[in-house]
Amino acid sequence: MDVNISQEGQVNAGQNILEVGQNKMELVDFRLFSINEQPNAVFDGIAGNKSNSGLSRSSEPSSDNKSLDRHSSILDKSGYSRESSLKLSLEEYGDDINEGIYGINVAKVIEIIKMPEDISEVPNSNEFIEGMFNLRGFVVPLVNLPKWMGLVEPENLKKKNFKVIITEFNKVKVGFIVHETTRIRRVSWQDINKTELSSVSQEDSKVTGIIKIENDDLLLLLDFESIVDELGFYKKEIGEINAEKKEIITNINVLIIDDSSTARKMINNALVKEGFKTIMAENGKEALDIIYSESYKINVIICDVEMPVMDGYTFTKTLKADDKYKEIPIIMHTSLSGTQNELKGKISGADLYIVKFDPIEFNRAIKTVLKLD
Repeated sequence: MDVNISQEGQVNAGQNILEVGQNKMELVDFRLFSINEQPNAVFDGIAGNKSNSGLSRSSEPSSDNKSLDRHSSILDKSGYSRESSLKLSLEEYGDDINEGIYGINVAKVIEIIKMPEDISEVPNSNEFIEGMFNLRGFVVPLVNLPKWMGLVEPENLKKKNFKVIITEFNKVKVGFIVHETTRIRRVSWQDINKTELSSVSQEDSKVTGIIKIENDDLLLLLDFESIVDELGFYKKEIGEINAEKKEIITNINVLIIDDSSTARKMINNALVKEGFKTIMAENGKEALDIIYSESYKINVIICDVEMPVMDGYTFTKTLKADDKYKEIPIIMHTSLSGTQNELKGKISGADLYIVKFDPIEFNRAIKTVLKLD
């Protein structure tokens, strides 16, 4: 299967949102294989893996996925094959192999490639960074995702057969090593369930959602932006607001809506530093419940786009249709930086659209909508 690549470097991110609709998303389904040993505690307690007895099931797309032929080339270019030689090579392990099923939003993927042959090591770098490689003139850092997750990989896996998912978050390109990519899935935001981890707090989770797929298997949506931040690819400092504005700012309540614990922490820390009072929600539905309860007077809202249960577009459209609350400014923040994504946000009713994980832009945007300048 294939995903067309736009001129902006996104995988038709705008087209994805406009054509699929605000209640749908498309994601790349990828797999990570491991031996039955204890994985990283971040993923302990999630039944997202299945044994070798199910390795061949996932290769055949469901009827809904067959409609995604326009997205076939991204997987073809990566060496995708329904008769996976990688899976066949794992048969010798029997039930000792786990197949982890994971997903990433198509809109965050530039392309998927075969494992690069020429990788330059980076001295004194993080242990999870394999090195850097050249992608058509761009130097891209390469992250070993299985290693970051603490997976014990089967010894006979050959790196040359691995795939690399090239992502872009806030204009930062990062490649993630995965064992296999299988298909493009179309899912409803309402079908994405919040994570319920038995041994990890919600704030520390690197999983933003769980989707039940065929054969009662579970697909985990990883918080890639959190991984990128944790590895130090974001290094922006918050600017200071003029001292004379401090008294005004202490009386302003900001509702932060984001399913990523890292994003919530980053935004919250930046705003609290400047004197704002903050209230946080993990998705649009939680945010609406907070607003309708009238427990707080909300002065401004900072809202993510991609969230389980209710996405940012639906939340914004719903709130702006309510005469009682439509005047509350909404700043939509997202790593989806394509022009058509911004257009979609404005059509939904957002007052401003900015790139996520840029504290300086948050500062400027809030001052703009609240007329603090």
